[in-house]
Amino acid sequence: MHDWSAHMEMKALLDAGLTKAAVAERLGVSRRTVTRWQAETAPTPRPRKPRVQKLDPYKDIIRTRLQTYPDLTVQRLFEEVRGAGYDGGYGQVRTHVSTVRPTLELESVVRFETPPGHQGQVDFGTFRTPWGARYALVVMLGYSRLLWLSFYASQTMATVMTGLERAFATFGGVPAELLFDQMKAVVTSDGRD
Repeated sequence: MHDWSAHMEMKALLDAGLTKAAVAERLGVSRRTVTRWQAETAPTPRPRKPRVQKLDPYKDIIRTRLQTYPDLTVQRLFEEVRGAGYDGGYGQVRTHVSTVRPTLELESVVRFETPPGHQGQVDFGTFRTPWGARYALVVMLGYSRLLWLSFYASQTMATVMTGLERAFATFGGVPAELLFDQMKAVVTSDGRD
């Protein structure tokens, strides 16, 4: 029963609102056959012509600018194409930029690992408060990332020594080496003249 009249009858039954199961039972075929026939007789959609957008004549400007400066903001690009004669909206520019902006490849970060008890890192952080600046002395163990911090009124060598003694007491030991990140209280000269 694979002829044109069966296809037409199937189409008429489906158009009348019968389910595929009901059509299959009436025609004496499986539901899968009805589905296959329906797919064979379905009209193929015509491809649409791409819509012409106001931004089309300016897309090369955007692409060229992003190749040279991939971090340009959408607002900046919008202003540049407006200056070149574009009279459309910001949204069209934003949508286009999101599809053509080059993606920057991120460098993979290799985590620096140290054995347990080997290394500690020391640095100050500055915090502005209503009663003045306060400095957080931060000590972090390299292996476990265990963190100790305390706030002080100044960044002096005495502060560093007092803080390190308190941190080591909290940690229950002293790491084999300490790294200081260009701390003014520790570094007197870095040899870079």
